[in-house]
Amino acid sequence: MTATRGRGRPTVFGPAAQAAYLDLLRHGARLGDAADELGISRAVPTRYARTTPEFAGAVEEAKAVGAKVRREGVPHGEYRYNVLGCRCVVCTCAARKDRTGRRTDTTTVPDDAPPGIAGGVHPIRVERAEVGESSPSFLLARAS
Repeated sequence: MTATRGRGRPTVFGPAAQAAYLDLLRHGARLGDAADELGISRAVPTRYARTTPEFAGAVEEAKAVGAKVRREGVPHGEYRYNVLGCRCVVCTCAARKDRTGRRTDTTTVPDDAPPGIAGGVHPIRVERAEVGESSPSFLLARAS
């Protein structure tokens, strides 16, 4: 009588698992997160990609698509303008508004500030050369 079950170790990363892994990558999941989702070790897809060039190419393509999906998930604003290079109207206006707000914050002088102080920055004055709290080296270290 012949046994109906296969011999040896069962396949951990078969064609169905490979397709599911690539699908998760295409939808923006990171490599380790996709492996965790499938309940396999993070090293299994990497090892399989090293030995199978077709799968390695499919992983690279899925990673590129997934990175684009993750990038598109970032909300429009100053971060997207500065970091991702988005130049849409929303991102450009948000970056301009935030930049202008920071500039006005640093150039406004409080009403109770002594004369000669711009933007809340106190000038360093060296009036006498003594060792101690008023020495130039102490002031320079304190200013930096």
